[in-house]
Amino acid sequence: MTAGGRLGENGAVLSRTVALASALAAAAAGAEVGIDVSHHSGEIDWRLVAQEEVDFVYVKASEGVDDADPQFDAHWRRLGELAIPRGAYHFYVTEDDPDAQADFFLSRWRPAPGDLPPVVDVELLGHGTEGPIAPRLRRFLDRVEAAAGVVPILYTSPRFADAHLGAEFGRYPLWVAEYEVEAPTLPAAWSEWLLWQFEGDATVPGIEKSADRSRLHERASLAALRIPAAGRE
Repeated sequence: MTAGGRLGENGAVLSRTVALASALAAAAAGAEVGIDVSHHSGEIDWRLVAQEEVDFVYVKASEGVDDADPQFDAHWRRLGELAIPRGAYHFYVTEDDPDAQADFFLSRWRPAPGDLPPVVDVELLGHGTEGPIAPRLRRFLDRVEAAAGVVPILYTSPRFADAHLGAEFGRYPLWVAEYEVEAPTLPAAWSEWLLWQFEGDATVPGIEKSADRSRLHERASLAALRIPAAGRE
């Protein structure tokens, strides 16, 4: 998952400084910090990652209607073996059919008790997008929610959300992406964030290339977020 453009050298130093401060503040507050990865992260030694301050991991499962992340199955299996809290995300393509996208995502990730809620990453408006994206995105979210039995988390940036996502999206837990700030900006539709991605392209021991870092809101908990067993709420 990405947000924003390339940083110059000074901007990159500032970003790392603010990200470190955010991570230290999160640790001091007892907040849980995790990462998200995809095949762009390169090879991953999850045993090494597990030794770091990584409380949860989100893995890219799919994009659009036919782009499967080739590393998803291997990462998902290894995270399960190491009992690292895990969740799956879909990169939403605004030009593609929402029902077909939901079905494709659900063919890659099958909801199971103990998983973290599914995430839809919506951050780019495709050049071929026709009309407003909100009605089609709601169809995707409704389909995934019905299959998973939990409300999906919506990942986006403040600028994109304010441009394309109205008040009706405020019912979805927000994963907001914003770097180089001491606290994230809330889009108009939300009064609180659940997850804040505060650093992109972070260096994490055990990961060949990079991963993004996020923190869970201090008033939330991973235990409460996990998909419950059938018959339990």
